Amino acid sequence: MIALERIRSKEPVALPGYPDFWGKLRKAHRERRTRLGLALPIRMDRMPAPMLRVDDPIFPFGRIMVDTVGDAVCAYAIPVMSFLAEGAAGMVAMERLIRYLPDDLPILLDLRWRDPGSAERCARAAFEVWGADGVTVAPEFPAEAAHAFAAYRGGAVFWWMDEVGALPQALHHAREALARGIPAGLAFSVLMEIRAHELEGVPWIALDVRHPSPLSRMASWPPPAVIFVGEPILYASRRVDFQEAAREAAKQWRQEVAAHFPVDEHASRVSG
Repeated sequence: MIALERIRSKEPVALPGYPDFWGKLRKAHRERRTRLGLALPIRMDRMPAPMLRVDDPIFPFGRIMVDTVGDAVCAYAIPVMSFLAEGAAGMVAMERLIRYLPDDLPILLDLRWRDPGSAERCARAAFEVWGADGVTVAPEFPAEAAHAFAAYRGGAVFWWMDEVGALPQALHHAREALARGIPAGLAFSVLMEIRAHELEGVPWIALDVRHPSPLSRMASWPPPAVIFVGEPILYASRRVDFQEAAREAAKQWRQEVAAHFPVDEHASRVSG
């Protein structure tokens, strides 16, 4: 089923001043005063026990988590593979969940796309069909192919890395994309040894953060646009108290993020 509401509101035309990924994020920073984002890696094998009694619990669980902790975050990340692993039911749940997310917060589709030859079709799926505001691509994804994403009202493109060796390639493509006027950045799934000047002028986000200890080591870098936390919040408890546990975990993570990366007047300067 195609998300008709989002297709109508997100025509594939770049409009100056339209609240794209970065516009939405600047607004969220100002209003919510946080850099914490919520990732939604929903997995049946981690589902709280009360949800296992629900038919097709993937979307209901995601909806409950959004309702429970949504006021503590400034953005959402959708790890596509988590939903794809659950087959057709997972993909339907993913589409329903994206449509359920608030329109005023940016939505990152964590695709880690690799094939430049199908970039236009991927962009249509990500931005027109699913209604995301940004995507992740693999380190080797060429900058010249990223224009297909930016054509959809300034869709942001993040070059994703999970190993140190990928940094030079990803950083090169991100800088080249920025030079072409494409909203671009870097997405780190692991902590790397990086000198602050290497990230100068390149927005970045953190994905798959599972423990607060890396935050202090990241503090020497330029501030991240968003720090996405998923499993430590979603699965803070598998018992009947899972909502209360998730709410408390989100509160603690928000405090940890704020301690290292407070949102101040400079937050509104993040942009692609």
